[in-house]
Amino acid sequence: MAGVISPNIGSSIFNTDDQQVYMYTTSGWVASTDDQTSSEVNTDTPVDVDGDSTTEATVEDVIQDIAPITSIAARVFYPPSIAIDASSNGTGLTVNLYSQYIAQFGTPSVASSGAPAALPTYGATDLYYYVTYADPTVFDNLSIDANGLMTYDIIGQPADYNSLINVVFVVK
Repeated sequence: MAGVISPNIGSSIFNTDDQQVYMYTTSGWVASTDDQTSSEVNTDTPVDVDGDSTTEATVEDVIQDIAPITSIAARVFYPPSIAIDASSNGTGLTVNLYSQYIAQFGTPSVASSGAPAALPTYGATDLYYYVTYADPTVFDNLSIDANGLMTYDIIGQPADYNSLINVVFVVK
């Protein structure tokens, strides 16, 4: 590098001694690194990713504003479908939602080529359990304990042999 006579600002050179690229600046030869942090990299087009009326101009701004949105969405999921016998009325009936989830996610019927044998699962107490809808003509007195045991009453039979109950899991 010392042998380069009158380099221009912005000139580049590869130094075979230390196997690095250098660029010539007003301070002389400086090692050219690719160590930019996310706060130093601007987005191509600043955009408001979280709807707060402030545009995010750097990659770091985007990461900070989108992380809460994606982390919430990733924590909510539907457990597998299960059959609940509603052919006759009954009180204090139970189904262990967590056990049903583990049984189906742990031993799926089919998987794509190269996929693991089981889906990843959470522990029973790592989840919150919700019923977002239950047919009020069929189900009553619904409750779910902290381990996913749902207790319910059947108060009527579905008119067309089908009824709906929607269950949602949320990772704590």
